[in-house]
Amino acid sequence: MRPMRFVTVAALSCLAAGAAAENRNLPSAATQQARPVIDLDAAFASIAPTGPGCAAGVKIAGAAPLTRTFGLADLEHPVPITADSVFETGSLAKQFTAAAMLLLVQDGKLALDDDIRRYLPEMPDYGTPITIRHLLTHTSGLREQWSLLALSGNPPGNQVHSQGTILDLASRQRGLNYTPGAEFLYTNTNYALAAMIIERVSGTSLQRFTNRRLFQPLGMSQSRWREDFRTIVPGRAMAYAATGDGFLANMPFTNVYGNGGLLTTIGDLLRWNAFLDDPSALPGGAALVAALQAPGKLQSGVELEYGLGVEVTRAHGLRLISHSGSTGGYKTWLGRYPDKGISVAILCNNGSIDPVAIGENIAGKALDTIGYTEGAAGPVSRSAGPPQKGERSDLPQYQGLFRNPVTGELVETKVVNNLLTLRQGATQMLIPVDGGHFAREDGDRVQFTTAKGRPVELMLAHAATRQRFVAVAPARTDGDTLAAYVGMYYNAELDTRIAVVRQGGSLVMRQPFAVEWQLMPSFADGFTTRLRGTTTFVFSRKGNGQIDSFAAWANGARNVQFVRLRQ
Repeated sequence: MRPMRFVTVAALSCLAAGAAAENRNLPSAATQQARPVIDLDAAFASIAPTGPGCAAGVKIAGAAPLTRTFGLADLEHPVPITADSVFETGSLAKQFTAAAMLLLVQDGKLALDDDIRRYLPEMPDYGTPITIRHLLTHTSGLREQWSLLALSGNPPGNQVHSQGTILDLASRQRGLNYTPGAEFLYTNTNYALAAMIIERVSGTSLQRFTNRRLFQPLGMSQSRWREDFRTIVPGRAMAYAATGDGFLANMPFTNVYGNGGLLTTIGDLLRWNAFLDDPSALPGGAALVAALQAPGKLQSGVELEYGLGVEVTRAHGLRLISHSGSTGGYKTWLGRYPDKGISVAILCNNGSIDPVAIGENIAGKALDTIGYTEGAAGPVSRSAGPPQKGERSDLPQYQGLFRNPVTGELVETKVVNNLLTLRQGATQMLIPVDGGHFAREDGDRVQFTTAKGRPVELMLAHAATRQRFVAVAPARTDGDTLAAYVGMYYNAELDTRIAVVRQGGSLVMRQPFAVEWQLMPSFADGFTTRLRGTTTFVFSRKGNGQIDSFAAWANGARNVQFVRLRQ
């Protein structure tokens, strides 16, 4: 029998004071006024009445909730979206998994700093314990489950996966992305495993536990976990992806949950945010809410913009507690501005919609109705001033392609109109500071190391974080070079073989059942392909120059090694 966690419960209780204080000046439910006048039509003007769309909800403290719906829930019948339409939330669900874990902490049944192997003995010993806190703050180092399954040829949508699939997959990984606690890297594996811990410790399913401890007490009567995707859900909005001439059904066919998989409505999400604003509805609610939205920390002490299942950031000059979600054709966002008592919920069944941008736009309208004006002063620039065309003649020596050997990320620098630019997703101008020192437009610092007039290294600094990128040589695409990569490669952790074959003047990776990915040459011995976003494959050579392996850097899964099999 484990000892009671008096210290942990006491710590949660201390956090409760902050949650109570932030609600002190908000109007009570007893003084609620009429619905606020907010025009939501413009935010959803692109939604056709005959296409999939969204449900949106806004709640301002002291006023009744405002709900609007746009588009169809089911294109085949057709059925309009209503305030009671049930959507799947994607990763927005993570805060409910985290809340369930915190209830077990309050029950004295576990602690956030427990080693996960105490509850999941199937997991390997990596030398440094992975704790429950590491899971909930995405600092575990565990590889992303969906990327691993994609590399194995079984991504979501191709096969039905279960919780057992994920545990088996995670337990076979002998490598981590990084030492637990050293970095933040968002991976769904963390929360799928967290759900399994909740079920093993509570002795019941996540559905039964959260229904009894969260959903029923908070009046969230239409919320449930998608434990079996085949279950009939009355009022469910089907999900769609846009095509060139219409829409295609794009439903999440999976039985994995905890990382996602929550089915709910706009009304239930607003009830949840109302609880977060006033946690008195649950015993220990104030401590639970404070723990959820307390920013996590790395072992270095660096504070994260992520708490437990929620992002802790700023928007409109205010503190924002939020999370987005995406699964199949569902796109969602739930945001809360606790200092102003404003909540916004967006649930969509159209995969082309950006719910975060729409949600923050609606939040701005809600803030306008209460007379809030964001301060006129913008962020302080750390740059040396605006870039001056033609002021540097040595910029070409800083052009090149660079790769982060740890994360696998690629960045490119290029001179455009006598200005040096850096492409890292978006392209930004680099403002000269001194010698090889530059500042990006967003204030991040960039430092080059050169040799013989060429760049060999780029350091990118953001606050206390520094990332090192190494210059890589350009790709070669002649026939002899491409032929050297051809062969069969194997990874034991995935028990997967991948063939690299020539196809005309290019290479493809081929898996069973005719799954193929075309490889695009990116740099010497490096290729990219469209797989879970962009995946990079880097080939390695033996001392004699022959290719003997490659490593994959997929979204949330780093350095997954495949060895070349003898032919």
